Amino acid sequence: MASSSSTPFLPLLLFLCVATAFTINAHADQMAIYWGSHMKNLNKAELRATCETNHFSHVSLAFLTNFGNGRTPRPDFGTACDAETNGCKSLQEDITACQQLGVKVLLSIGGLDNEKYTLASAQEAHQLAAHIYDTYMSGNGIDGPLGKVKLDGVDFYINDGSTQDYWDVLAQDLKQMDENMILTASQGCNHNAGQADIPLYNALKTGLFSKMWPRFYGQPCTYQPKDTAAFKASLQNWARDFSNVDLYLGIIANPDSEEQRWISPRELPGALKIARQHENYKGVMLWNRYLDVKFLEDGNRAPYSDLIYRIVNPSSNIRMPVGF
Repeated sequence: MASSSSTPFLPLLLFLCVATAFTINAHADQMAIYWGSHMKNLNKAELRATCETNHFSHVSLAFLTNFGNGRTPRPDFGTACDAETNGCKSLQEDITACQQLGVKVLLSIGGLDNEKYTLASAQEAHQLAAHIYDTYMSGNGIDGPLGKVKLDGVDFYINDGSTQDYWDVLAQDLKQMDENMILTASQGCNHNAGQADIPLYNALKTGLFSKMWPRFYGQPCTYQPKDTAAFKASLQNWARDFSNVDLYLGIIANPDSEEQRWISPRELPGALKIARQHENYKGVMLWNRYLDVKFLEDGNRAPYSDLIYRIVNPSSNIRMPVGF
């Protein structure tokens, strides 16, 4: 017969089990976001305001494009500012403010239209690396399109129609110039493990990229609550094929977009439950700040990022707006 002296330990045992379960499930995951492109000057969409939300670990400035085949690289941040008239130099102060807040600011290269960029040779990769480093990364006081800045890294936003050639050469060059430079990769989520079926496959296999955010929108592998098979398979392929790279779930921040499918705040826990089964899963990436803030302007209670922050990062102390 068991001694009655063990009875007081049962509540303690129960408490420890609950606390352990909470610790396992309370992931302190990160959120990254793209800034630029179709900003349209919405309130609270400015770069500094984006960083001051304290939601984002990384902000990618989209995009540096128009390179390859002899073209001169050109930044195009959409309606956020006009680089051709030096209108983006004012971002220098915002970039500094973001970095002082601990936000990593990245230059995103490539973009939505793969006709506007390519790397036709290793020489073009060398030239682009030198341009990126000298103009945006060196900190040598060059007054470039963003003013005198030293960004934290480079994001490769390469569309699926691009070729595989020389992205790995570009990555190797950039890391040789600054071993502390952050390299991240964004690609459509369709990928079969072990197959070089995406433009950034060889680049990701170099081991030089610290983070990747496959885009789970506008793709057959997007999250569907009633049929998660394709989503699960895609996540597994990315997680296993690039197990040494932090994996982020690339999602879109607004349902009012041609790029579908949007994941609502109510559906997101289901997607994250699947993603968190992989050891290298680290958070979500949002496309983009304009759509994020537009979610509020469209009549919702808050930007999309506000509504999902506690879902992505349950350990935060930020209160969720009610009604979602």
